[in-house]
Amino acid sequence: MIKSSRIQILYFSLIYLCACSPKLSINSEQIKITKEELADSSLTTFIAPFKEEMDAQMQLKIAESEHDFIVKRPSSNLMNWMADAVFVNQTRNVRLSLPTFCLLNTGGIRSSIGKGDVLLKDLFKVMPFDNTIIWAKIPMTSLEKISAYLLKSGGEPISNVEMKNGQLLLSNFGENVAVNYFWVITSNYLFNGGDNMNFFKDAVETVETKILIRDVLIQEAKFQEILLNDSKSRIE
Repeated sequence: MIKSSRIQILYFSLIYLCACSPKLSINSEQIKITKEELADSSLTTFIAPFKEEMDAQMQLKIAESEHDFIVKRPSSNLMNWMADAVFVNQTRNVRLSLPTFCLLNTGGIRSSIGKGDVLLKDLFKVMPFDNTIIWAKIPMTSLEKISAYLLKSGGEPISNVEMKNGQLLLSNFGENVAVNYFWVITSNYLFNGGDNMNFFKDAVETVETKILIRDVLIQEAKFQEILLNDSKSRIE
């Protein structure tokens, strides 16, 4: 028989899950369940209606895709779409006074998006992690470090910036930028040294949005209705 306290924890965790809308992240507390409890049919019966509700939410249609969106270094339509979605979402109502671009990581993309209906579960598969968005203000002298990293890694998702002949060219500011800093929109995972992106240690200022990247992808997919396909290579 499961202890009443354990049932209460499970109950309130499941109520929280079912209350989430597609715009929000789905978070849960890990609950250790013994083999004896797992075999208890009463637990399965208790969970069943909540599982059905979650499954129904995950089948919600968010947008449509006219192409297969895949991950392929150095650049691909899914890598471009994700970086563009984050960049556009974060800068839509912002007046930029410094060069600004988005940099994510290829390893963080865990699935592709097939042609046809794009369901909520598809975007959860693409970005299963609860990574949040951070703006990092970095000295212009560190741009070479990012260029070197992209060359070594073979390519990462980028937006509003291009790499030509091994050098990053900041969009809309030309090759010779008369400013000392630029902004990089990235994830908290990468900012904190994930994937060895140690150049973020050079940041002199940060803005932590607390916004989940996955939530942004969902919002932008709904806004677009049909996913924007850009397969042009941004790293050459």
